[in-house]
Amino acid sequence: MHIAAVLKRKGTGIITASPEDRIDAVARKLAHHKIGAVLVMRDDGRPAGILSERDIVRAVAADGAAALERPVGDLMTRDLVTGSPSDTVSQIMGVMTQRRIRHLPILEDGELVGLVSIGDIVKARLDDAELEVESLRGYVAGMG
Repeated sequence: MHIAAVLKRKGTGIITASPEDRIDAVARKLAHHKIGAVLVMRDDGRPAGILSERDIVRAVAADGAAALERPVGDLMTRDLVTGSPSDTVSQIMGVMTQRRIRHLPILEDGELVGLVSIGDIVKARLDDAELEVESLRGYVAGMG
């Protein structure tokens, strides 16, 4: 299965923030949407970085409540790892495992087309496994 199929199932809506947004506002956005990260976008519509719950927790642990007043640009991860719609679920799972990341922006021809989480990838793998089991059951039942 390719990432394009995962995006088709889950949709391509992406919750974003700007580098100037305050951390407390983004924390509320994460809680409201029940998500673990936001993509941080430049004014030109290109990704500038990603900010996760983990980034916020680490900053609060280091700086206390004052961290919540800082701009997103101070805490975001700037070195984005990205994928493509033509990548397979297995390839993306490998990248996420190797790089220890839970969210991966998907770009096509340099344009943002979606964001997948490790949960999306696991769900796709489980769906594939379930389909395979049902196919095998049908095959075995047809033999009898």
